[in-house]
Amino acid sequence: MLKSANRLKKRKEFAYLYNNGKAKHSNYLTLVYLPTKHRPLKIGFSISKKIGKAHTRNLIKRRLRAIVREQVPNLLDNYNAVFIAKTGIENLSFADLRKNVLYLLDNSELKKC
Repeated sequence: MLKSANRLKKRKEFAYLYNNGKAKHSNYLTLVYLPTKHRPLKIGFSISKKIGKAHTRNLIKRRLRAIVREQVPNLLDNYNAVFIAKTGIENLSFADLRKNVLYLLDNSELKKC
């Protein structure tokens, strides 16, 4: 589980990111991120009901959180980010999901040099 300080929770924060953020895409995920002022890194996850039933969506969220938790020390502060799942993600193995997340983080501005 991500620390509470690193979690996006409020609907307003998600909506602001969707409307104003920069997006990077892979086959199964979209990363939307935006710089903020004087705040710690905050990350959220959005998995639509199109992906599957609740247990499938929860499994994907748990996997994404585990992958991102390992990467938080390598990411810059002062950013908000949301990972948005696309259809087909439910068929990915953990290793393939990890590759998608790392690809998006490497191609975004979030990664420390």
